Amino acid sequence: MRIIRGIHNLKKINSNSAVSIGNFDGVHLGHQKLLYTLYKIGKTNKIPTIIILFEPQPLEFLKSQNPPKRITKFREKIKYIQLHKIDIVLCIKFNNFFSNLTAEDFIIKILIDKLNIKFIIIGEDFKFGCKKNGNVLLLKEASKKYKFNVLTIKSVYKNNIKVSSTNIRKYLLENNVKLAKLLLGRPFSIFGRVVYGDQIGRTLGYPTANIKLHKNISINKGVYAVTVNYKKTYFGICNIGIKPSYIQNSKNKILEVHLFDININLYHKKIEVFLHKKIRNEHFFSSIPRLKKQIAKDIETSKKYFRNFHCELKQ
Repeated sequence: MRIIRGIHNLKKINSNSAVSIGNFDGVHLGHQKLLYTLYKIGKTNKIPTIIILFEPQPLEFLKSQNPPKRITKFREKIKYIQLHKIDIVLCIKFNNFFSNLTAEDFIIKILIDKLNIKFIIIGEDFKFGCKKNGNVLLLKEASKKYKFNVLTIKSVYKNNIKVSSTNIRKYLLENNVKLAKLLLGRPFSIFGRVVYGDQIGRTLGYPTANIKLHKNISINKGVYAVTVNYKKTYFGICNIGIKPSYIQNSKNKILEVHLFDININLYHKKIEVFLHKKIRNEHFFSSIPRLKKQIAKDIETSKKYFRNFHCELKQ
């Protein structure tokens, strides 16, 4: 899969193409249905498949003072999109120019002139262009003139809940990681490189791997039962919040994960942490003994949760 950053780096696609556009925040079950359809159309018609993303996401640019929370960072999106064998991801910088681009101009200047589209696959409620005046009907009107096909993907529902990035953010911020998992099709996860901390967890007898968090990540502070993917799967517990829990000297949110019954050096390694259940909110502890006692209790709660779901704790 090729990643092209910016329209200026895109040479005109000489063959026809199959294209989809969106934020793909979370790459949830609805996105996965769309990506699968895009892949099948590309393969059947032997044409390249292209995903158009915007960075920053449009609402992050338009509401820069109070942007919506993110489910996935750009690299995480790419990781999950890549699983669907898409040929090209075109990442367009969303700026004043694109915020003022009409839907009609987007169709002509990007979809027709640059991408030579034969198929466009979008969700049924897709909107685009300044003032969001572009929609499925506009695309179908343009398709008659410019000879391309418009395919709409119906919204996906799970337990009568619409699968959407908005609903996933809502459930994550309500601490309902179970419903977020249902709509994502996998547990919510955080991907990042392990950085050096202040070694306090190690001195407490609970060494941790630390990941710096994006300031606008869509998850609350607290303690979670987790699994960690690095070459294989490990069970553990993580704290998301201000570090450390007994000295209030930091404003930066960080993820600290402790793996059960194993000591492995993860410094500078990229890991993915899957959040399965929230155990408690973050608390401030006035002493190290109280913190250690609570950590031991949290670990037992987490292990019990995994045992109840018939997960084999790996040594």
